[in-house]
Amino acid sequence: MSDFPKWLLALAGLSLLPLLACPLYLFAFTPFGTSDSHVIRFIFYILTQLLWVLPVVLFFVSLDLYRRGYERWGITVATASALLSAGGAWLCLA
Repeated sequence: MSDFPKWLLALAGLSLLPLLACPLYLFAFTPFGTSDSHVIRFIFYILTQLLWVLPVVLFFVSLDLYRRGYERWGITVATASALLSAGGAWLCLA
């Protein structure tokens, strides 16, 4: 972890916050929409679960990109992951 600047770790660390809220996504949060079709309901459920899985994956991707020398892409992915985390929290609380 000493290979990364502290500001990057703080920015990327914001994307780990949905990991604390994953029980809400798994059990309490209603999916995006409802439908009579079981297939559509399953797709909505998967899309809802991506709100907490994707930021966690993007945390590791952003640090790996930064470590490999793609600093700008690493910062971009960390920022997008933080925005996705904030959007998921907003949807969960709204």
